[in-house]
Amino acid sequence: MNRVPSMSAGVAVFLAATVLATLGWAVSSPLRAAEAACQVVIGSCHRQPLSNADGTGIIDRVAIEAFRRVGVTACIEQLPCERSLLNADAGVTDGDILRIPSVVTAKYANLVVVPEVLYALPMSGFVSRPNIQARGLDDLAKQRVGYVLGWKILEEQVRAADILRVRGPGELFPLLPEGKADIVIYERATGLYLVKELGLKGIRVLDPPLLVTPQHLMLHRRHQHLVEPLAAAIRAIKADGSYAAAFRQAGYQAPATK
Repeated sequence: MNRVPSMSAGVAVFLAATVLATLGWAVSSPLRAAEAACQVVIGSCHRQPLSNADGTGIIDRVAIEAFRRVGVTACIEQLPCERSLLNADAGVTDGDILRIPSVVTAKYANLVVVPEVLYALPMSGFVSRPNIQARGLDDLAKQRVGYVLGWKILEEQVRAADILRVRGPGELFPLLPEGKADIVIYERATGLYLVKELGLKGIRVLDPPLLVTPQHLMLHRRHQHLVEPLAAAIRAIKADGSYAAAFRQAGYQAPATK
């Protein structure tokens, strides 16, 4: 079920220097932040609270801070999931913020992985009918399942009676009240946020998540030299408490950081 995608947001010029001082990360004036240019642009198809067009989502801030610690100014550009990968692979952008390396690198040969987990992403089922239950992907065989086009792990692993692929989350969650899907799959925190923002009633999230996927920052191969320094920076952000603080300040519990 492919629908016409909405227009993507423009490049979000959000600098690591504007990360909140309470995280112990550097602060600069708005004037200096506006004047500085992005040295790298990282694509993201995730939404609030993980990512947004301003680059101030939880994972945006962690990634931007990691780049800052290796001396690079990074910005976030929000794109549809498939387009974000295509742009990164083609070198139009410099990378993609959250991906599963084993799924991505087999098809997108120009992308390299930063070998430190950026986020252990819980892919959860959302339902509106009280009689629908699922505790794992195997429980989807007789269901009508919806997910966003470009989520490669779902494209590979979901087997269902009917699969509905849409361009974005704004088209995904209405499938439930419209009666077109029994279950839709999306990241847990973002899904709960979107259900509230869209004003949809009677939608609940299933626990445990259907799948938990360790997600990594991916870079175009021209940035191969940044791979190990960025991995070390992400480890340091976890170790010094900044990672957990970013989640806590947004009202969420940080996942395991191993």
